[in-house]
Amino acid sequence: MNPSERRLRILGEDEIEALYGLPHFSDEERPEYFSLSPTEKRALDQLHLMKSRIYFILQLGYFKSHHLFFVFDLTEVEADARYIQEQYFPSFELTDLCITKVTRLKQQGLILEFFNYQICDAEHRQALSEKACQAAKVSSKPIYVFRELMHYLEDQRLVMPGYSSMQDIIGQALTHEQERLATILSHYLSGSDKENLHQLLEDAPGLYEITQLKREPKDFSASEIQRGDQLRDLYHLADKLLPNLDISNESIKYYASLVNYYSVYKLKRFDESTTNVYLLCFVYHRYQILHDNLIQCFLYHVRQFREAAKEAGKEQVYQQRREGNEQLDKAAQVLRLFTDPSIAEQTPFHEVRAKAFRILDGPHIDFVADHSTTDVKFDETAYQWQHICSGPQT
Repeated sequence: MNPSERRLRILGEDEIEALYGLPHFSDEERPEYFSLSPTEKRALDQLHLMKSRIYFILQLGYFKSHHLFFVFDLTEVEADARYIQEQYFPSFELTDLCITKVTRLKQQGLILEFFNYQICDAEHRQALSEKACQAAKVSSKPIYVFRELMHYLEDQRLVMPGYSSMQDIIGQALTHEQERLATILSHYLSGSDKENLHQLLEDAPGLYEITQLKREPKDFSASEIQRGDQLRDLYHLADKLLPNLDISNESIKYYASLVNYYSVYKLKRFDESTTNVYLLCFVYHRYQILHDNLIQCFLYHVRQFREAAKEAGKEQVYQQRREGNEQLDKAAQVLRLFTDPSIAEQTPFHEVRAKAFRILDGPHIDFVADHSTTDVKFDETAYQWQHICSGPQT
């Protein structure tokens, strides 16, 4: 980012206040942060003025809490100052906290020694900038780089620079990373490749092509699934070129999101190389999303077909059982022929059998006999596979 441009927005106002704002201790917290170790008490003896000692204890407590130094007056910290005065100097009447800059910096030096911390000077800021550039290769999200720098500062026991300084360091790192990517990509993209990429920003009937591609799939219809066809060639280009950029999938996803964020008008106003990086990442990420949708579509239809097969299997078992019950009723009628008093004992067997077959035919009598003499089980799974093998019903 150019110094004249507005600084990079990384944190919200509440987050900035939480990190950089003057601490506000409760009555329960003050004894914890404003208690003094023997070493700290000895350092206190080096200060002659009572208000200077109170200021020192305040700086010490605030550093314990935030690992930062603050400049304040009595009105801003009155509750904390009154607590310290009553706790350590009850006979002293506190009216102000005005001390010289030399005294304030001397106190900060003592506190840094206590905690083995250092001020983030020019040399350390150079190292911090290098760390920011490394983090930007992993993810170009400003908040990610900021958190990585916070971890680095804590690990190196460095006092965090001011928020505006962090903004500048991170902004410069992100700009450097985009310039690095644009330079690499310019060596690999041919003129026709650039033309094909920028075709996405050309006005098509109704909507820009990129605008249509930005839209999330509405359903699993063929028209939605086939939207990825127009990206196929560009995806293969992205798949071939992006490994040369040495960036993470998270960075690819982030740069792709910038195409969703910016309007076509804004994308056209960017430096061409920067726009090419964004578009290439967008194509790569969007094509994968569209094919993820295709996979989800396949799984959706498989689940539907499987549920239909289960229902078909259950229906077949139900039909078999109902038919078996109906045959049992008729079989009972056949058995009653043997006890029917209206049939004379001299009646030939073939006449009785013919009468039985009019009630229940031979195969069904065999079915009932098998069902009665064996433990017949209906294989629901087999019926499901029978439904599957017959193919989807349209």
